[in-house]
Amino acid sequence: MGESTIIVPFPQDGRPPSPEHLSPEETDTWKATVGSRKAGYFGPEIVPVLEAYCATALACDRVAARLRAEEGIDHILLETYDRMTQSLTSLAKALCLLPGAEHPDG
Repeated sequence: MGESTIIVPFPQDGRPPSPEHLSPEETDTWKATVGSRKAGYFGPEIVPVLEAYCATALACDRVAARLRAEEGIDHILLETYDRMTQSLTSLAKALCLLPGAEHPDG
């Protein structure tokens, strides 16, 4: 009985709303991602992965901006960017967002 339960509310249209704690940029990514699939594609069980995808996409954008601003190559930052983009790709695969992915929505 001591376990806490998290309830993810879903609106009538079957698309999960962006969590309130996301930044505006993360919310934009959330809306674009959720909007790229038909209603009902993302269930409540995938919300944590979708949140991680949005946060990682924003972090990749910020590191990429720093790399573009550098005068030369910051190898440590480049390695960070590489690891982050690998994480982003893994999350995109888990969400079946990449071209050619098998979509459960047909």
